[in-house]
Amino acid sequence: MNKRSINGEVGKFKFSYGKDLVSRTSIINHLIKKYNYKSYLEIGVRDPNKGNFNNIILKNKTGVDPNPKVSQSNIIKKTSDDFFKDLPKSSKFDIIFIDGLHLENQVDNDIYNSLNHISDNGLILLHDCNPPTEKHQIEEYDGKSPWNGTVWKSIAKLRMTEKNLKINTIDTDWGVGIIKKLVNGNNILETEKLTYNFLENNRKKVLNLISVNQFLKKF
Repeated sequence: MNKRSINGEVGKFKFSYGKDLVSRTSIINHLIKKYNYKSYLEIGVRDPNKGNFNNIILKNKTGVDPNPKVSQSNIIKKTSDDFFKDLPKSSKFDIIFIDGLHLENQVDNDIYNSLNHISDNGLILLHDCNPPTEKHQIEEYDGKSPWNGTVWKSIAKLRMTEKNLKINTIDTDWGVGIIKKLVNGNNILETEKLTYNFLENNRKKVLNLISVNQFLKKF
């Protein structure tokens, strides 16, 4: 039986590229290998060496961050709003990972902008979708504690309003969301007031939460 921590399932799993510890990085690399993706966009790089970006096994990758800790030629120093505003409509990516400002309104912008620039068979992923406590989803970050913000509210709203998206959240690494376009939708939530109490009492339904093994079977 796989172990759990406060941020979800932990342990080694068999991915398309080999056995590895489960994380947002291993999930992204699994999808790149399995579906032969050729282009990758990451919103919110921060430190590409210590974080996710430089561990993605793809040459054609673009990072966006207004203030990255490391300068690289493939990291664009812009806000995600400005990046998408300047991006040609024809530009598409096979996989987009959203891990920027973890507040509902900004995440909404990043999702809808990404939907305009994802390839037909591509996937959009989001980090920090499953805050384990109310403190983890406060809007004002104290700069010290682990913080997921209100990404979960963006996921919930999509499941209430968008009929042509397939949405899941993998129960690991603070919740890794996956969005796919033009699939028979699984958005069945009725409109609700998005309080933490609502999430806590309906977590699996709100996020369409799946285990790592379920993810590996579905994707």
